[in-house]
Amino acid sequence: MNDTLMFVMVFSGVFGVNGTIFFIIGIVMLNNRKKKKINCTSKTYGKVVNIVRNQSYSYNSSWHPVFEYNIGELKFIKESACGSSQSKYAIGQEVEVYYNPEDYNEYYIAGDTLPKTLAIIFTIVGIVAIMIAIVFAILML
Repeated sequence: MNDTLMFVMVFSGVFGVNGTIFFIIGIVMLNNRKKKKINCTSKTYGKVVNIVRNQSYSYNSSWHPVFEYNIGELKFIKESACGSSQSKYAIGQEVEVYYNPEDYNEYYIAGDTLPKTLAIIFTIVGIVAIMIAIVFAILML
């Protein structure tokens, strides 16, 4: 096996595998969001009680809002899994919370587009990486 063929296989393989992983993660995220929209049919109001700073290894910070909402006598405090470099929310801000009447822990915040945006970005990055792998392999062989 010559060096060029080995390089093409490794390069295309790395892009193809990583692209597939990103694509699958994006699709799963979109499906989970769609499932939440279907399951979470009851509405209540909550508020932002905190904004937590999560710092990564590279010293970049993301800000995660913490929501508090009540369903009947039950109080829920949930930190968003999605953070951003600048918080979209302010402490004390009121939000619409949609929750699953069969599982109160399943919820989403009305108007929060970050999870969908991230899912779309992952899907697109995956498609682009897969396309790069295919085009590179075709052009180099």
